[in-house]
Amino acid sequence: MANKEIYSELKRRIVFLDYQPKQVLNLKELAQEFGVSPIPIREALILLEAEKLVHIIPNHGIYVSEVSFQDLKEVFEVRLFLIGPAGRLAAQRITPEELLKLEELLKKIQSEKDRKRLIQLDAEFHDLINNSTKNKTLAETLQRLRYQISRLWFFSQENDTYSQEIPQDFEKLIVALKNRDQNKSEQIMKEHALHFIEQVKTSLYSKPL
Repeated sequence: MANKEIYSELKRRIVFLDYQPKQVLNLKELAQEFGVSPIPIREALILLEAEKLVHIIPNHGIYVSEVSFQDLKEVFEVRLFLIGPAGRLAAQRITPEELLKLEELLKKIQSEKDRKRLIQLDAEFHDLINNSTKNKTLAETLQRLRYQISRLWFFSQENDTYSQEIPQDFEKLIVALKNRDQNKSEQIMKEHALHFIEQVKTSLYSKPL
């Protein structure tokens, strides 16, 4: 397995809570599972530590980072600052092919009942939007920020209002993008992000992590 695939798979497991916060990751066991030497595993984990998804403590071990709203407050603020301009650029630059992919994803989101799968589809939708800006730096930055906060969604209540609002938000966004309405696209993206922040706040205040 290529180093990039190992990194992507480990990130996926952390973000979607296959690996729980504070869980110890064994370098040798991971190397055996992926059929590689410990070197590419360590390299992937170093990248994940830079994204604050794991902690590497020399001579002690490797741990999945804890989830804390307080620790991620700055991440929320930066993402909220960038997501509006992303909406504007997407409205300018999105292609008909990308719009079609968004519509296909929306259909999956509308019919999806499994919560974990819904979170994955939400991530795919955001990646498509970000990539449609044709600004690689912005897209990669927003992806990293979202990965840092996505785990918080799993701690929200099963009937959280954010999940219920996703199809409506995305449907309105697709219409705005088709119309090349930059102001509306920016507004929808910001409101969507704020809905998520409010849901996380409510959930973290109502139960301990």
